[in-house]
Amino acid sequence: MIGGITIRSFNPQGITHHKVTVATGIAILVHAVGLAGMVWIDRNWFSSFTPVNLLLMSALLIWTQADKTSRFYRFIAIAFTVGMLTEIIGVNTGLLFGSYSYGDTLGFGIAGVPLVIGMNWFVVMIAAASFLHRLLKRSPVNGVSKPGFLASYLSPLSFVALTSLLAVFFDWIMEPAAVTLGFWKWNGDGSIPMLNYICWFFISFFLVSILRRFQIRTDNTFAFHLFLIQGTFFLLIRIFLK
Repeated sequence: MIGGITIRSFNPQGITHHKVTVATGIAILVHAVGLAGMVWIDRNWFSSFTPVNLLLMSALLIWTQADKTSRFYRFIAIAFTVGMLTEIIGVNTGLLFGSYSYGDTLGFGIAGVPLVIGMNWFVVMIAAASFLHRLLKRSPVNGVSKPGFLASYLSPLSFVALTSLLAVFFDWIMEPAAVTLGFWKWNGDGSIPMLNYICWFFISFFLVSILRRFQIRTDNTFAFHLFLIQGTFFLLIRIFLK
C-alpha cells in the first residue's frame, strides 16, 4: 500500500489461468452444442459450422499459449505448410495416406484440400504434445516436487515418438466420425488404409521434432483440455451417428 492506495502485483499465472478457464469453457460449450445439434437436430446444418469451430479452437490455443515467440509463429507456419502440402499430395496422387477426397463441409481449399486442415495439423501437434507433457509434469507430493510417472524413462526422442503416437491415436478416433460427417471419404470400399496411420506417424514425428528443436513450451493446459474435448467429441459421434 502506497499513500493509502493498494498496489496489486502483476500476476501472469493468474491471467493465464483465467485464459485457460475461459477458453476451456468456450470449447466445451461449442462442442456440446455441435454434438447435440448433429445428433438430435440437423447433422448437415451443424456440420457446416466445422470450419468456424476449427478456426476458433486454433485462435483459443494461440491465445492461451505462453511465451508466443517468433519460433512459435514459425512453427504454426511450418505445420500449416507441411500439413497442406502432404494433404495435397495425398488427395491428388494417393501416394500419401491412401486414396481419399474431401467434401464441401470444411470450406474453401486449395487443390482439393480445405485450408482449415493445415491449421488442424498445428492444433493436433500442440494438443498431443501438451497431453503428454501433463503426464510428465512435475507435481508436488508431500510438499516435494517430483516428476510424473513417465518422466524418468523418456528421452527427447521418446517424447517425440510418443507424441506422434498420440496424434495417430487421435486420428484413429477421428477418422470414422469425420467420414460420417462428410468431412472426407475414402475411395474404393471406404475402408481406412493402414498407410493413413503410417503417414500420420511420420509427418507428426517430423513436426514434433521441429516443435522440440524450436523449444516451444508444451505446458498449454488448454491444449491438454482440447485434446480431451475433441477426442471425446469424435468418440461420441462414432457412437451416436453410426
